[in-house]
Amino acid sequence: MEEYHHRNLPHIQPLGGTFFVTYVLNGSMPTEKIAEWKTEYDIQKALILENSININDDLSKLWKLDFAKKDEFFDKYKGGNHYLKSDISAKIVADTLHYWDNKRLELYSYTIMSNHVHAVFRLYDKHELAKPFYLEQIMHSIKLFSASQCNKLLGLEGKFWQDESYDRFVRNNDELKRIIKYVVYNSVKAGLCEKPSDWKWTYIKPEYNDIIGLSTTGL
Repeated sequence: MEEYHHRNLPHIQPLGGTFFVTYVLNGSMPTEKIAEWKTEYDIQKALILENSININDDLSKLWKLDFAKKDEFFDKYKGGNHYLKSDISAKIVADTLHYWDNKRLELYSYTIMSNHVHAVFRLYDKHELAKPFYLEQIMHSIKLFSASQCNKLLGLEGKFWQDESYDRFVRNNDELKRIIKYVVYNSVKAGLCEKPSDWKWTYIKPEYNDIIGLSTTGL
């Protein structure tokens, strides 16, 4: 498996990397909206690749704008599937993330919303595991197990998660703190509570507790 994985979206997945991942329930958004977003992204990306003198910086900005647009939609959209409103399914998702903590990854934070999940974690590298795992592998495991358990307990069949996850390789500690802040404040931004600690399905690693209470500034 290569560090650069290409599907509908480009991903950089170095072993031992720290990642901000968002995964979304299947059927949680209209297919025409997905197609619209992809077309917009592809057009802007092509323009950057053709004209930009700072391609990496401009692609990073494009990713942030594209993600922010989608995340706002996830938070506001009342249609589609919202299976994670159920404490039963939310707990399964949370337990699946915690299961791998201190085994294959270091879990920094997550927030489970009604139709999507934000998670931030660092994968263990070859100095910590005899056989480290790439992001694609660990996300496959997380989504497969949680999908199976949620379908069973909710009496559902078929695909539970959207195939594509939205992931960003976190490049430094400052960016990590900004992203953790963004994740833990997601429920506040969506108007569901007044402070992050009010949201039942938000987790933050204790050493980052100082982030709670700071104003959110986005990614």
